[in-house]
Amino acid sequence: MASGWSQRFADPGMVVWQSAVGLAMQIGVVVHAPQIAWPWLANLFTVFAFGMIWIPVTASIALWAAGAALTGAFLYAFSARAAMAVSSPAELLLSWIFFSLVLGRCVFLSVYAAGMRERLAESRRKLAESMAQIQELVSHDELTKTLNRRALMARLEQERARAERSGQDFSVALLDLDRFKAVNDTHGHAAGDAVLVQFARIVHDTMRETDVFGRHGGEEFMMILTTSTPEAAQDALERVRVAVHAHDWSAIAPGIAVTVSAGVTGWRRGEGVAQMLRRADGALYEAKHAGRDQVRAA
Repeated sequence: MASGWSQRFADPGMVVWQSAVGLAMQIGVVVHAPQIAWPWLANLFTVFAFGMIWIPVTASIALWAAGAALTGAFLYAFSARAAMAVSSPAELLLSWIFFSLVLGRCVFLSVYAAGMRERLAESRRKLAESMAQIQELVSHDELTKTLNRRALMARLEQERARAERSGQDFSVALLDLDRFKAVNDTHGHAAGDAVLVQFARIVHDTMRETDVFGRHGGEEFMMILTTSTPEAAQDALERVRVAVHAHDWSAIAPGIAVTVSAGVTGWRRGEGVAQMLRRADGALYEAKHAGRDQVRAA
């Protein structure tokens, strides 16, 4: 167990084996020294109390049956030499029945422990689900279900650190929906929210699985393009722009037309994420100033 060898088993604590060996040891002692049988047989309560807290109910019943059978065989074979009240067959039978029934009460401990383990497992499962939900709320935007600003900045910093170690390129882009305020003013905030959700879906359908996307704030989004040069990132953002431009937005509200502008830049060794974002923001400003619905690279 100390070496970790038992970790391959379903029961890494080897509780069933420890209990079985403990039972065999007690019976072995009383067979060789029947005159001291009672204290050694009584020690089976210690073995059973230890084991039955941890082992399944079926294993507990099997262990109890083995213990009752072995003690019965011992009493039958060594009653004349055992220092116990077994002067007649009736006393012998009653002693064995009493001992077996008291020993069998440990099985109820196993039943209780099994129920407690099930309740604990259920509590752990619910706790894990709650923690996952909390993590989802902490790291994801409630409306679009994409990563939020906090999570995006953390991922951007991780990607920067990875690039520092490996020297691989990566790029970051800021995307902004054009004239989004007009959508809210003309069609209402519910339509605006629907546009944001649909836009996030379009981007997810267009981007690579290795890239990272999320809501940077308001109608502005961020994409981290792993192992991408600025040229490759600009091509990827152009595909997103075309997909958004070509999408039929009339299902949300008649007359809605949505376009997106984007600014993209590549990482430069030794710089921080704030410098990257300033360049991407500058490229986004250029795309807006040049007429919107386009991608510019810094």
